[in-house]
Amino acid sequence: MLAIAVGIGVATAPTAVADEAGYLQRLQSRLAYLTAQQLLTEGYKVCQLTHSGHPSSDAIEMVSKDLAISVPAAVEIIVAAGGELGC
Repeated sequence: MLAIAVGIGVATAPTAVADEAGYLQRLQSRLAYLTAQQLLTEGYKVCQLTHSGHPSSDAIEMVSKDLAISVPAAVEIIVAAGGELGC
């Protein structure tokens, strides 16, 4: 009976909802040199990486290289993706 209850809980767990506007609002003022499309593309790449089982810290080098930005800026994108894009 417990297994059924656990299975139902997993099956009905809420899914994360992406808030692209909130994500962009959070980043665009500080990273104005990047386009909205660059930020969204990279944010979703972070989500793909974390959904495949990698810790978000693995995304730091990827984001830094992809966008030619500093580590602190990359961390901002990763944190925002986790909070706003549902990673």
